[in-house]
Amino acid sequence: MKRVCFVLIMLIMLSSVYAQSTKVLKSISEKEFVTLEEVCYLAAVQKGLISENASFTEAFTLMSKSNQIPANQQPDMPVPYVNLSYIYAQTWNIKGGIMYRIFKSAPRYAFKQLKYDGILEKKIDPSRIVTGKEAVEIFNKCKIKYGNQNK
Repeated sequence: MKRVCFVLIMLIMLSSVYAQSTKVLKSISEKEFVTLEEVCYLAAVQKGLISENASFTEAFTLMSKSNQIPANQQPDMPVPYVNLSYIYAQTWNIKGGIMYRIFKSAPRYAFKQLKYDGILEKKIDPSRIVTGKEAVEIFNKCKIKYGNQNK
């Protein structure tokens, strides 16, 4: 009986965590454009730096202090593909090609690496602003392609 109660309690707790992450992903995917703090939230949760209950602002502050986002960025800025690529490449510690390894702090090479790996379309403009739906789709593609490389 104790085991059954324990399993039920665990299922209830897990379903609430799943509901929280689904709720956040849904709200991001419905946005006309994704902001830097929202991308930081996805990355920080993926890396295990913050809990899913943390705020977007907390995620941005943490990622900014640890130099995992391009310099001189504001939290409410729309995110171009080049910066999204950089943050996601940092999230999964992508090994990449020789130019990416040499210039790891250059968003341009992170963008090129994600294109080479098939995460991004070949003809996408690096300065184009990312929609919420695109940010979540690319996040999921990275999760499938790179798996647990962030550990």
